[in-house]
Parts: sequence; C-alpha cells; structure tokens
Amino acid sequence: MTLKYMYGVNAWKNWVQWKNAKEEQGELKCGGVEHASSSPCSDPLGSAQDHALSQESSEPGCRVRAVKLKEDILSCTFAELSLGLCQFIQEVRRPNGEKYDPDSILYLCLGIQQYLFENGRIDNIFTEPYSRFMIELTKLLKIWEPTILPNGYMFSRIEEEHLWECKQLGAYSPIVLLNTLLFFNTKYFQLKNVTEHLKLSFAHVMRRTRTLKYNKLTVGKRKRNEDDEVPVGVEMAENTDNPLRCPVRLYEFYLSKCSESVKQRNDVFYLQPERSCVPNSPMWYSTFPIDPGTLDTMLTRILMVREVHEELAKAKSEDSDVELSD
Repeated sequence: MTLKYMYGVNAWKNWVQWKNAKEEQGELKCGGVEHASSSPCSDPLGSAQDHALSQESSEPGCRVRAVKLKEDILSCTFAELSLGLCQFIQEVRRPNGEKYDPDSILYLCLGIQQYLFENGRIDNIFTEPYSRFMIELTKLLKIWEPTILPNGYMFSRIEEEHLWECKQLGAYSPIVLLNTLLFFNTKYFQLKNVTEHLKLSFAHVMRRTRTLKYNKLTVGKRKRNEDDEVPVGVEMAENTDNPLRCPVRLYEFYLSKCSESVKQRNDVFYLQPERSCVPNSPMWYSTFPIDPGTLDTMLTRILMVREVHEELAKAKSEDSDVELSD
C-alpha cells in the first residue's frame, strides 16, 4: 500500500498549532510536557493501544519562552526540524487524546521524510545529523511488538514499500545502502539482532549467479545437543523484475564501493561510510566496521516492517516442520 505521506505532514501541522497555542497561553513549563486532551486533526491511522513513554521530571513553577514552531515543515531550518521532531514524537496525539502506537509514529515520520524529498529537501531525518531525534525515536520504537490479529495475521502499519518510497531503501547514499543490506539480511538471512549481524562477513557471503548464500550458525537445529551450533545455508534470490531493488545487484554495488582490502575479510561486513564522499565518489566506505549502536538504531526500524516479520515467522515455521520430520 502506498505511503500516505500527508498524514505525517498534517499531524505535524496540527501539533504545531496546538503547541504554539499552548505557548501563547503561557501553559508550557520548563522541563515538563503538557498534552492536549484532544487534537483538531482527524485520525486517519485509527485507534491503537496506549503505550507508556518515559519522560523526564519537570521543575515546577519554571516558565520558559519556547521557540515558535512553523506549521510549514518545508520552512523549518535543520535545527528547527531536528528539535521539533524530538518533541513531535513525544507529544503528538490522536483526536481523543490517546497516544499513537510506535508503528504509527514511525509511519508519520516516514511520511514527513517523503514529503521533504518530494519537495526538494535533501534532509534525511533518519541519519546522523538528526542523531538526537534518532535516539528519542529508537527509545520509543523499542517497546513495540507486532499485533497478532484473531485470524493469525501479523499486523504492523509499516510496510516494505513505504521504505522504498521515502528512499530509506536503495543506493541513494552510503548509509541508505547499508540500511538496505541490513534490511535484506534481516528479512532473508533471518538475522534478528545486532549480535547475529556482526557475525556476518564478506568471506561468508557467497555470490552465485542468481542468489547470495550465507552459512548461518544456528544453535541446536537438528542436533541432539541443543548447545551445539550447526551451519545452515540460507539464501536470498535476485529480483529479476526490478534490478534497482535486487539484493544481489545491490550487494555487488556495495562491493564496488568498498576497498579491495576488505572483500575477503572474515571479521566485518557493515563498513563505516566515509564522511567526505559524494554519490559519484569511487569509494563510499572506510575499512572500519560501523558502530554497533548505529546498527541497532537502523535494525530497530527494520524490525517494524510487516514483511520482515512475515518472513521470520515463515522461516520459523519451516524449521519446526523440519525438526518434527527428523
């Protein structure tokens, strides 16, 4: 389903109106957060469970004059947008005053990101320059789990197509390409946490004509001793219908942007982007591994995607069937 990015844009606009009205009334206090019991905006994302979000304690009686935010998100400077997004994800509410679920918050943010790109802004709010926002967003997303509907269907508001649409998947930049590889490796190699991803290396990923293969170590699978680790081959197939979304082609492009010295290493796969590179630079990546904390932040968003959970559940079901047949 297409990402309805105006949901995020309108949510921002209505939140800013509420925020500025509160400031004009002198109701904002230093360090505290007061929320409207209702919002003037319609609620296109529907109802959801309430999630408790931790907030810092306030200093009673201390009033500050807050910076007046802009309803037009395209008019916001980098600094205004960065600070505003930190507050937005904590304070935006449904019309009935309830909090949005974390997947809905991410949906709104993806919509804002696509709107920025559609209107010529090069800001990527999911990258290091917006690190403060990313820290707060990751905290919020960490508490999320997919909803299992009565028919057994696994529901998340975030779909893979949304990430392609707002250019969080693809080869648009070094960090987006890394995010894409992380996405594919999570979805098809069933690597569910940072520890598993850090075991991946160039030497262990084998390129074949139409697939990439990785011998993943799995504990206890088809072994009497459940503490034993056994290699299990997992593969991802090429996408012949759309080469721009093909995991094999994108991995080959990644290799072309890496130094020859790393391509046979057995201790690294995700490399730190070079700070000074531009899209037409011959090398995009250093020879140093990316920080595990950055991987965790990226992986947290990837684990919100509906299709990722469907693939993980499918792989788990197939493994159970094999074990029962042994």
